[in-house]
Amino acid sequence: MHTLGELAKLVNAELVGDPALTITSLASIDCAQSGQLSYVMSEKYKDQLKNTQASAVIVNKSLQNFCNTNAIVVEDVYLAFAQITHLFKHKVLHMNGVHASAKIHNAAIATNCCIGKNVSIGANTTIGANTVIEDNSVIGSNCLIGSNVNILQSSIIGNSVVIEPGVVIGSEGFGNARDSNKHWHSIAHLGNVVIGNRVHIGANTTIDRGTLEDTHIHKGVRLDNLVHIAHNVVIGEDTAIAACTGVAGSTHIGKRCMIGGMVGVVGHLNVCDDVIVNAKSTIDKNITTPGIYTGIMPLMPHKKWQIVSVWLIKLDKITQYLNIKLTHLKGK
Repeated sequence: MHTLGELAKLVNAELVGDPALTITSLASIDCAQSGQLSYVMSEKYKDQLKNTQASAVIVNKSLQNFCNTNAIVVEDVYLAFAQITHLFKHKVLHMNGVHASAKIHNAAIATNCCIGKNVSIGANTTIGANTVIEDNSVIGSNCLIGSNVNILQSSIIGNSVVIEPGVVIGSEGFGNARDSNKHWHSIAHLGNVVIGNRVHIGANTTIDRGTLEDTHIHKGVRLDNLVHIAHNVVIGEDTAIAACTGVAGSTHIGKRCMIGGMVGVVGHLNVCDDVIVNAKSTIDKNITTPGIYTGIMPLMPHKKWQIVSVWLIKLDKITQYLNIKLTHLKGK
């Protein structure tokens, strides 16, 4: 816990409000409650800012007038947020063996595992050699966790989940803010990963924890080897994703989708239920209608791609025009 005055001082901010106010944690603007600090960077969220239950909000000068609670006023909201997140990140000290506070319910644990504080492992679950399960994590019943798996703090895993060797669950997401000198400042990710029942996760796949809220993998999902799921992603029930696919942050993929190998999914998108995406495609916009999709183009300079993309969109009209001209010429 930190006072609002301490946080304002850390980021060299103007403080509007009570410097003695205690901040217990961080939350997004629409989920924040009393005792929590949030942030807003755009007028797009001014209505949420006006109505937030947060005890304080990080804002810039232009948004200050929409803030009806305590405010930390800065020039660069995202950078200030990045710096403050690290004060609320829990440190985990690894130890050998099983911590005395862990609750192991008839589970089999191989050699050289590290089981942290307040971990719960359900009945008939098997943990492979050299696996690390950090503090406050929950593993359900009838799970098979392979060797050299890292399940980081506060991750929640359902029943009958298979996690192949080398998987990392709850790793730090790729969030960075840049200062005026173009130096990067990482954002501490404070959310968790929640995995439903009957999920299968292939070898060396990584699933990042959420920034403030959680990353969710719903029941029945199948992830192949070497898949990357970024922070705050939601994968719907019974969706399957093939190897070497990367899903960028805050994207929601619906139920029963099938995503081919080496697909790239841009962040902050929504993919509806029952979508099939062929291998090596790029999903760079929302998909709102079920169906089969393909999007494959060779690499080229971006300026050239901008020209090519304009012509691609017009190809059907060009074809119609040429057919009309050809018919006219034949008629002569």
